[in-house]
Amino acid sequence: MKVILQVEKLTTTFAGTVPGTRIRACDGIDLVIHEGEFIGLVGESGCGKSTLGRTIVGLEKPSAGRVVFDGVDLATLRGAELRSFRRAIQYIFQDPYATLNPRQTIGEALWEGLSIFGIADQSERTRRARKLLDLVGLQKDAETRYPRELSGGQRQRVSIARALTVEPKLLICDEPVSALDLSIRAQIMNVFLNLQQELGMACLFIAHDLALVRQAAHRTLVMYLGRIVEAGESDSLYHFPAHPYTKALLSAVPNPDPRVERTRQRIVLEGELPSPANPPSGCRFRTRCPISKADCAINDPALHSSSADRVVACHYA
Repeated sequence: MKVILQVEKLTTTFAGTVPGTRIRACDGIDLVIHEGEFIGLVGESGCGKSTLGRTIVGLEKPSAGRVVFDGVDLATLRGAELRSFRRAIQYIFQDPYATLNPRQTIGEALWEGLSIFGIADQSERTRRARKLLDLVGLQKDAETRYPRELSGGQRQRVSIARALTVEPKLLICDEPVSALDLSIRAQIMNVFLNLQQELGMACLFIAHDLALVRQAAHRTLVMYLGRIVEAGESDSLYHFPAHPYTKALLSAVPNPDPRVERTRQRIVLEGELPSPANPPSGCRFRTRCPISKADCAINDPALHSSSADRVVACHYA
């Protein structure tokens, strides 16, 4: 498959609260996404997942590294070329109510992107908008309604439809279902799966819920304190996790079988997530790791292949 996105040694930093300090939200990230591939990115809140997504799409400026989309380094784009790129990558935010204009009807929100990029005439825009509303499971009358008149799940469906109006090659979804009820989450995830299969677009799905990502992602990346600590095919990673952090995350996922739930062993991580402004020496996970040893404080583990389909950053994986 053709590579659609390649992220090389990407680092994004912000000024810390203490003068002169810098927070490395993303620290040397490497990432490859192929055409039509669904990638899950998981980790605790504050690990840098959203910053990575926002840097890829251009909402944050990287301090180092490259983002290459469809063979083009995005840092070299200006003017019309940059405008074309913005059409090719679309972003879905966590809170749809904060990103939808309360004074626009849903139809106007969908037409806006088509108008900005000069796609189709008025009648064609209306036809496209109605088709997309149908694709995401909304009735035609939603076109004339305002965001305040819709439920949270319906607003998120509108956000998905709006992102798809310009026919992107890559969709970045930043925890788009975390604020929704469990039943609505399942519906929205089904929408993503159906659209991804029907339209063949690539997708980077950011979440802190591993069970949610498992049903959709071809590959899963696990992020901790600004770095990828494990990556591999989803089925393999979920059945045979290698990194102790991945094992801890998976142990926290409830099992629907009450007999299994009563007997299974949980891995409880002690302590809080360290500050990215002052990460631990050596392995960043060592302060919470149940198998940490003395050399973990000295040697910083790099991602290395642990099997044919897996890379992991751990000395004792």
